[in-house]
Amino acid sequence: MTTLLLLRHSIPERGGSSPDPGLSAEGLQRAAAVFQNDAFRTVSLVWSSPSLRALQTAQLLGLPVRQDTRLAERRTGDTTGQDASFWKRQYEDPDFKNPDGESFREVSARMADCIHELLDSLPEGQNALVVSHAAAICSYLQRFCTVEVTDAAQKLRRITFQGEVLLDGHFWEADGFVLHIENRRPVLIRTYAQECHEGAMTITY
Repeated sequence: MTTLLLLRHSIPERGGSSPDPGLSAEGLQRAAAVFQNDAFRTVSLVWSSPSLRALQTAQLLGLPVRQDTRLAERRTGDTTGQDASFWKRQYEDPDFKNPDGESFREVSARMADCIHELLDSLPEGQNALVVSHAAAICSYLQRFCTVEVTDAAQKLRRITFQGEVLLDGHFWEADGFVLHIENRRPVLIRTYAQECHEGAMTITY
């Protein structure tokens, strides 16, 4: 069995003009704190979205990082003038996409393609870290989980795996999921908080 840690990037700088912001001071601090937990000490492979906020998060673990565009956030295309109904459909219709954008299903396919390649290169019993983005991670989880959008405007989700609710609300920065995997499929998925409850991790921000 191998373990895959799916981490959303930490808190980026906000309010600037850069289309690809890096981490804020708080974001750097939070990511560094997350990586103090025991689960990350056994990570031998790190892959990341090339977005600066994701790459800077991954680099804080101190291991070589492979960048892969398949782990990038969903492209939404030009959203100028779009109202709440557009965003609701973006989240709830897996095949809907804006011109120059991607559907949820397309994002899921590229995420899975990348993660399968990673898992195939990972020796049995070793752990890997993937740093990506909220929508991209949720699109991958939807292959195994029920992902419901409970409030599109607030980006609230309910994620359930084998009848157990993993997430009900916001998917915060520097948070994520631990997948215990056999033959490319998870036999157990937990949030970091659930792993912590079982004594496997201690989360301190």
